[in-house]
Amino acid sequence: MMPSLDPQLQSTLDYLLSPQAIRDRCEQIFAWVQAEGSPHFRCDLEQLEPTVHYVLQITQENYPTGQIPFHSRWRHFEVGRLDRQSQLDRDLNPLTPQERARAKFDLAVVSVLLDAGAGAAWVYQEPDTEQIYTRSEGLAVASFHSFCQGCFSSDPDHPYQVDAAGLASLTLTDLATCFQ
Repeated sequence: MMPSLDPQLQSTLDYLLSPQAIRDRCEQIFAWVQAEGSPHFRCDLEQLEPTVHYVLQITQENYPTGQIPFHSRWRHFEVGRLDRQSQLDRDLNPLTPQERARAKFDLAVVSVLLDAGAGAAWVYQEPDTEQIYTRSEGLAVASFHSFCQGCFSSDPDHPYQVDAAGLASLTLTDLATCFQ
């Protein structure tokens, strides 16, 4: 059992962990930048309206129906407008709903953890499509295929998982092969 905190300290901690604390700090930073206190940033509010129009124009060009997809690792798996998730769903179909959810969770976590920023020079050529991807999208596709091949699982009969033994057995050569 955790000891109770002093009520004043608890109140301070509750505030620091609240969205209001973030808003308050953002307001302070905004005021500081507006007062030209920052040596690194400048805010010209006269550019706000042209910026809004530019963002709206680009958004409307790319998403004319207004249906803007969320940004996530799962969107990175769709790079090149390929539906890799459907194939994964077919492969996972024999599993229970809990096993399918666990597999997708394992894939997302290992993929994000492997996305340490490959830099501008690294490229990944997808074997099936021969398409070339870079940066986060390339790392996502490379980790997706590595996961589907069972590279992170210690059990060949259960390739769609990431487990400690599978990760511990990975060699530098294995990772180099996975990420070309």
